[in-house]
Amino acid sequence: MNHRFTVCVLAVVLASSLAGGFLIGKVTAKPEARENPSPEIFLTGFTEALDVIQRNYVRGVSPDRLIYSAIKGMLRSLDPHSNFLDPGEFAGLKEDQHSRYFGVGIRVRPLFRYRGRVVIVEPPVPGTPAEKRGLRAGDVIARIEGQPIDDWTSDEVVENLRGPRGTKVHISVERSGIPEVLEFTVERDEIPIDTVTYAFEVKPGIGYIKIDRFSESTAGEFLEKIEEMGVEKLSGLILDLRDNPGGLLNQAIDISDFFLPRHETIVSTKGRARGSDRIYRAAGVERVKIPLVVLINRHSASASEIVAGALQDHDRALIVGETSFGKGLVQQVYTLGNNTGMTLTTAKYYTPSDRLIQRDYSVSSFEYYYTDESRAGLSGSDAGREIRQTDSGRTVLGGGGIAPDIAVPVRELGRFEAILESKDVFFQYARRLTSGQVAAARDFTRQLEKRAAAGSGESAAERLPDPAITEEMLADFKEYVRSRDIGFSEEDFIHSKDFIGRRIKQEVFTSSFGLQEGHKIRIQGDTQVLKALEVLPEAKFLMTSGRTRPAMQNRSN
Repeated sequence: MNHRFTVCVLAVVLASSLAGGFLIGKVTAKPEARENPSPEIFLTGFTEALDVIQRNYVRGVSPDRLIYSAIKGMLRSLDPHSNFLDPGEFAGLKEDQHSRYFGVGIRVRPLFRYRGRVVIVEPPVPGTPAEKRGLRAGDVIARIEGQPIDDWTSDEVVENLRGPRGTKVHISVERSGIPEVLEFTVERDEIPIDTVTYAFEVKPGIGYIKIDRFSESTAGEFLEKIEEMGVEKLSGLILDLRDNPGGLLNQAIDISDFFLPRHETIVSTKGRARGSDRIYRAAGVERVKIPLVVLINRHSASASEIVAGALQDHDRALIVGETSFGKGLVQQVYTLGNNTGMTLTTAKYYTPSDRLIQRDYSVSSFEYYYTDESRAGLSGSDAGREIRQTDSGRTVLGGGGIAPDIAVPVRELGRFEAILESKDVFFQYARRLTSGQVAAARDFTRQLEKRAAAGSGESAAERLPDPAITEEMLADFKEYVRSRDIGFSEEDFIHSKDFIGRRIKQEVFTSSFGLQEGHKIRIQGDTQVLKALEVLPEAKFLMTSGRTRPAMQNRSN
């Protein structure tokens, strides 16, 4: 890319974005106001600076890096969510939206060990190349294409495992109980990305569904999961939108549509450009007519806030957890040259009661905007927020995310628990346990083997109840922790005993039966899920009566 071409490309991007071409599809010629000079005037200074940098900077800098940084800075001056995407970032966005990528179908996570950072293979996605070739949960990747990965980051591992469909990658893994390294050659294929990650009965007759994000397949996945559970036999449902960063607007509308009658408003958008003011309404017949509790937290954003806000405003669900992130700016995605893209804010989201979802970002840095943890809505300070009413007259707040009807803090890890998690002790101990290295767990492992032989499904679970973590196993775990030179007191261990037993069991069940079975164990100690189960009768009252008892008005717990 020569200097003149660089300047031409930048001029097109600057002029188009500032004049509104990307927003409405064309540029309407009109005289420029004197106080609003043409963007081309400012390009002179930019081109001069670019020329000086390229000629004189202490080392060579590629023109695309400079231009991409300039565009990012321009968009960053607008709001926290308008952004320029380089080719890698734009490809990642399209993968997320389409719910698929090309690779081998394994989930990886970092594991700290004495020799450096290696990667753990969690359960391979069923039907994928990794599962067909025999890779297992708990396998430790040692080399990729013969190259040791001890010093690689997780992103570097993922980048080398992904690749064009039909190409092959050679993976060397260590497996517990087998002394030699195992070698696998795996052919890459298209891998679906599940967005509805868990769906099961958390208690008899009470369904639980977790949506991780909203992509093209989310509504279809949700329908499939709810039909598999048998919505007609459920007496209540918990919809978990915690840590859901959002995604596609049409999918948020489709999910809301499952619970709302035809013509009910789901969300509206208001903006400056022509066509940006719109009202989105429920289009179909309400398919899921059971009491509903929605879980949100401080990391629930955008599309997940649209769903929570619509169901709250129409008194269709009780919202439990923490105040959501407050991301109510509408981004439109534009494809630019050189496989790059741009997300540009074009409007704002409003709930059916006309609450603005977006929180204020004008008085803080972008870093603070993304990292501020004080907004979780648990302190009782809601000064200055909009006050609106739901269909039945309940008070709800706007202008700063979705405030829950019942505020419940997440259980924070204690110091000892956080150390155990950071050193991956539970995973390591679970590997020892399932490989037969823990004498105190022999009865436990025999029960695991029986359950595995019985297969999956509710009937198998009823015949073979979950094996329990015994006191002998906890005592063995305590000695294992000491052998890792992790300091703790007896009081630390007693205080965390329930958490420790649950985490060991979660890792064992994840490794033996998959992520969903492990998640079932994890939420047994989840304070927000437990509260959701407790208030389902109130959700039923809300849905059937359309009236509100005083105890249901926004409260903390």
